[in-house]
Amino acid sequence: MADTRNGLVSAIDHRYRSGPPGGALVWVLGLLALYVGFWVVHRDFAQYNLDRHGDMVENFAWGIAWQLGYDKHPPLFGWITAAWFSVFPRTNAAYYLLSSVNVAAAAIVMWLISRRFLTEWQQVVAVAMIFVLPPLSFHAMDYNANAGMLPFWALAFLFYLRAIERRSLLDACLVGLFCGLAMLVKYHSLVLIIALSAHFIWDRETRPLLRSALPWAAAITGAIVVAPHAWWIVQSGFTTVTYAAEQGDGTFATALSSVGSFLVAFLLYSLPGVVIALLYWRKPKAGAATLIPAGWRDLTANAQGRALLFVGPGSALLTMIIALALSAQLSSLWVMPFFFTVPILLALAVSPANAAHYWYAAPAAVVVFCAIVLAMTPWLRSSHMQRASSNTVVPVSVLAQLVQESWHERTATPLAIVASRDDFLANGVSFYAPDTPQAVQGSFAVSPWVSVQDVERLGAVFICLASTKVPGCDDDAATLLGAIDDTVELSIPAVEGAGGPREWDYTLYMRYPAALRQQASN
Repeated sequence: MADTRNGLVSAIDHRYRSGPPGGALVWVLGLLALYVGFWVVHRDFAQYNLDRHGDMVENFAWGIAWQLGYDKHPPLFGWITAAWFSVFPRTNAAYYLLSSVNVAAAAIVMWLISRRFLTEWQQVVAVAMIFVLPPLSFHAMDYNANAGMLPFWALAFLFYLRAIERRSLLDACLVGLFCGLAMLVKYHSLVLIIALSAHFIWDRETRPLLRSALPWAAAITGAIVVAPHAWWIVQSGFTTVTYAAEQGDGTFATALSSVGSFLVAFLLYSLPGVVIALLYWRKPKAGAATLIPAGWRDLTANAQGRALLFVGPGSALLTMIIALALSAQLSSLWVMPFFFTVPILLALAVSPANAAHYWYAAPAAVVVFCAIVLAMTPWLRSSHMQRASSNTVVPVSVLAQLVQESWHERTATPLAIVASRDDFLANGVSFYAPDTPQAVQGSFAVSPWVSVQDVERLGAVFICLASTKVPGCDDDAATLLGAIDDTVELSIPAVEGAGGPREWDYTLYMRYPAALRQQASN
């Protein structure tokens, strides 16, 4: 296993020496630069708010608190978001840059993995597919826990291959490191660890390594990485585990239905990549047709290929089995981390000879795809705005500016804490307001980075839709703030072309800082 490339690829490379001009790396980097630029521009123009679910502003509000865990998820993707915006301005475009760079980083690792299985032109085909596969493009622009797993899954698999090829303790430690980091993004990454472990134990070439220090090095490193978060889980009363367990209604029928939807989504999301592969298809000579492409058959010939099958289709199958066993409900978006293997598997279905001869097919498809999507961008934006679903047209960035201005006018101090019955409003103000206030997400219990004493000392703003529209919100404000020192009414006109209300009316309930209250009483 010292050779990192299987014999088929080496032979094909010798036969088709005329690879991409400048080498595959130049083409890969060019495609990824186009990918990053295209998706940032498209998404920034196509949407008013970052994402309709509010995940992206929630990531930021979590991340700047720098906790070891949060009530719904482990902390790493929140930390990454906070670190990113310690460098970049807090704008939608900068956030989409993070989303696209996240996928590009995973694609670079995917390309390094693919060099074991694909010729140079096939590698270009695989990288081109990330443009059209929805889990790596449209969906991945909503940076969240699902998207955050992508580069860590790819890195864990890359160093797993290196560890079994080189039998290197350093590579084994890196496997543990990236598996641990993947777990710190989302617990779904446990299926990656199970898939890698299953391959290591089952495969005839890797099984003898069980007697070496490699698995111990990986396990100990991974345990060290997750240990602080594991301690937090216990201290928090298993908050994240409880949240995960409570998703869905817990019935087998619901789990079975979601597994079916999950499988259908996996297949449908793969179809655009199949279309790219079919661009290279040519009718074979008589007697040459085979049901299974040679590239797929050859995967079973060595440990690396079998590992790819375990981690790609195998981990997706494992997810469905676990969901049925636990009567857990799956989301179709949970297919996302598996998709770093899909371009490799689909590119293997492309004949190496056709990949070289019709080299222009995938790059041309990418250009056509980008042109069509860009031409549709105004229509997509109008459609999003008119539907006004979830948070798509809420004027949260304007609200953030007005909240901060209102606070400064009355207190002449930085806005330190913001809260709301609607987490999206609190998180959005945390992201867009220049003061970067900490967000209380519903209660102090799920936002331990803010305390009653903090509110008493620093003051806070509680945001409600106008009280006539949200009965009881003023009572919630009084409960969280302890007392209300002032109220402010805001009215924000709807964005032109947006569905929903013509005006967004908000009430701000203010608790002034203790020093200001003391000064006023004197």
